[in-house]
Amino acid sequence: MSEALAASRLAFGYTTESIVQDLSLDVREGEWLGIVGPNGSGKSTVLRMLARLASPRSGEVQLDGHNLKRLSTKHIAQRMTMLAQVQEAALDITVRDLVRRGRHPHLKWYEECRGEQEDIVDWALQVTKMELLQHRSLLMLSGGERQRAWLAMAMAQTPKILLLDEPTTYLDIAHQLELMELIRQLNQDQGLTVVMVLHDLNQAARYCDRLIAVKQGAIVQEGTPSEIFQPSFFREVFGIEARIFDDNGVPVYMPSGISPLESGSAH
Repeated sequence: MSEALAASRLAFGYTTESIVQDLSLDVREGEWLGIVGPNGSGKSTVLRMLARLASPRSGEVQLDGHNLKRLSTKHIAQRMTMLAQVQEAALDITVRDLVRRGRHPHLKWYEECRGEQEDIVDWALQVTKMELLQHRSLLMLSGGERQRAWLAMAMAQTPKILLLDEPTTYLDIAHQLELMELIRQLNQDQGLTVVMVLHDLNQAARYCDRLIAVKQGAIVQEGTPSEIFQPSFFREVFGIEARIFDDNGVPVYMPSGISPLESGSAH
């Protein structure tokens, strides 16, 4: 399986503080990679560097074997898109008009979204199950529906790589699962490569092919969910004691207390 995206020795930070240090990773074509770790560990910064929304102090990111710095914004947008944690909430346009924006990287400045371009908009609305809401204003949608609308816009770009920063944070459980199942369908049916920062570790284990754990700006563990879901992982990365259960082949953790090292009771 070839690499779709790769980062080599990334560093990010300011004069007195390093947020990410000497971080390298690879993302294989068609896989779903989850980035997990404590709050403030640098997860979102890593994702932003992969999307070229933040410039590393050193190191480089490669897209399809080419240095991201040397690629045009239009070329990147045709290959890769990012869905941020929070979207513009006051955007008073219809779902369909939002999704049309996803075609902009594929149009010349004088072209309009019509003909075959509208067919792709139809497809994006269909695969994200937003057809019945396409003429409704974003202001009239629930949180879950709004996230699906932005995902539809992302899919209208017809990207090969989808980056997501904790997309389920403000959704209730039902809408979280609905969104995750939708992304899994796109990953499996469309061959979409997914890189996602996730807060919910049990969701990460259920959906991701591989996990990377980041702490203090460095990768401390990586592997399949079954490989890294061990008591030592939760102790080292999150400072908690945990019990691990098997749910039809998917590892599930249940916290059982604060690690003595974190609580300060150990000497």
